[in-house]
Amino acid sequence: MSNSEPEKMLLKLLEFFHQNAGEADTLDRSKLEKIMKEHFPTFLSACEKKNPAFLEEFFKNEDKNQDKKINFPEFMSCVSQVAIYLHDQSHNQS
Repeated sequence: MSNSEPEKMLLKLLEFFHQNAGEADTLDRSKLEKIMKEHFPTFLSACEKKNPAFLEEFFKNEDKNQDKKINFPEFMSCVSQVAIYLHDQSHNQS
């Protein structure tokens, strides 16, 4: 049985994370910042308009275990924030 389209999308997210994560399977602040700037510029720009310190606060909030790294579950939380923003945009709510 082959993967469904949603499963394929999730596997692509996992692959994306692994391509960007270090050997410890985590992202540091600079790596997350680079990902946000390169891959989620619309989201980042909108958030920084409202709060110039957004990225710093975003990292701190998403680093749930406060180890100064973003692991895969924390990364998925970051991605969900982008998805929620895009959903709201699709309804002109942001």
